[in-house]
Amino acid sequence: MSTRSTLDFLLYDWLKVDQLSERERFAEHSRATFDAVLDTCERLARDKFAPFNRLLDTEEPRVENGRVRLPQATHDALHAYAATGMIAASQDADIGGMQLPCVVEKAANAFFSQACIAMGGYVMLTHGNAGLLMAHGTPKQQEVFAAREFAGEWFGTMCLSEPQAGSSLSDIATRATPDGDAFEADPLGPRYKLVGNKMWISAGEHEITPNIVPLVLAKIPDADGKLPAGVKGISLFIVPKHHVDADGALTGVRNDVSLAGLNHKLGYRGTTNTLLNSGEKGGAVG
Repeated sequence: MSTRSTLDFLLYDWLKVDQLSERERFAEHSRATFDAVLDTCERLARDKFAPFNRLLDTEEPRVENGRVRLPQATHDALHAYAATGMIAASQDADIGGMQLPCVVEKAANAFFSQACIAMGGYVMLTHGNAGLLMAHGTPKQQEVFAAREFAGEWFGTMCLSEPQAGSSLSDIATRATPDGDAFEADPLGPRYKLVGNKMWISAGEHEITPNIVPLVLAKIPDADGKLPAGVKGISLFIVPKHHVDADGALTGVRNDVSLAGLNHKLGYRGTTNTLLNSGEKGGAVG
């Protein structure tokens, strides 16, 4: 049984997702629109992703003159993916989404995971990043960062682990201190300076898009300069690769986050896996 016939069986015979069009949120959809999305993603995965699956295994990301180099096929495939609108597929129409049922979105993205999961990693992280901002960010943060991620203009990632902490997030040591007396006046949110190292960061550095939006875990020290113990002392910061103004325009200045190295992996070889240092020049703004 082919992937498509399996998905059709799961979606329509078992889950009966075509009945979701009876709900107000999905009233503009029908089996015809669901099929059109599946057709588009199946074709794109077959034409732009699958032919390069082996290439991404053999030509891992590399650093040349301080810049990460990826096969051109990665750039082409991800730009084509972004052009379909699939990053925002399940989001509200008023922010550029299709208001697709989440289950249809996940099914459509299965084609890309099957075709070349390493390419798909970049947009998977971007989708999760932007979704978090829509759930917990301010309206301005959603406008400046999440909207551009959903449009595929910028990509995102998550910066959680550290060399000394591994998966024990309670042991992270990246610190965030208020950036000046007026740190709370920034229209994008209270502004901090971050100093620390992040390890095993997928999609942490590349030039597929002109900016990257990492969401970074860090701790705010107490009055004595000590970091709070445990996970309850962890905060989350938006630390863009390049600085932006209040309207989201790039300022031309790179944030104080530098690439310290690339990690080699058994799988997902086409997705950059990075060690990132923040604060070598005074502190990364987040």
